[in-house]
Amino acid sequence: MGELAGDLPVSRPAVSQHLRVLEGARLVTHRKNGTRHLYELDSAGVAVLRDWVDGFWNEALARFKAAAETKGEA
Repeated sequence: MGELAGDLPVSRPAVSQHLRVLEGARLVTHRKNGTRHLYELDSAGVAVLRDWVDGFWNEALARFKAAAETKGEA
């Protein structure tokens, strides 16, 4: 985490807290290597998030298209 936290404008405890939230959401995993905690993206969790975002945007764009077509008919 030291490498990650060093480049961010927040404290190390804040980075740790955010990483715990991301781990709870299954977006990252971590393992210990001695005293170090190594984090990486959880590809399965990111895939679920990607599917949700794709579905959200597909639905939003379909609604926008329908609204635009309805206005064009008026």
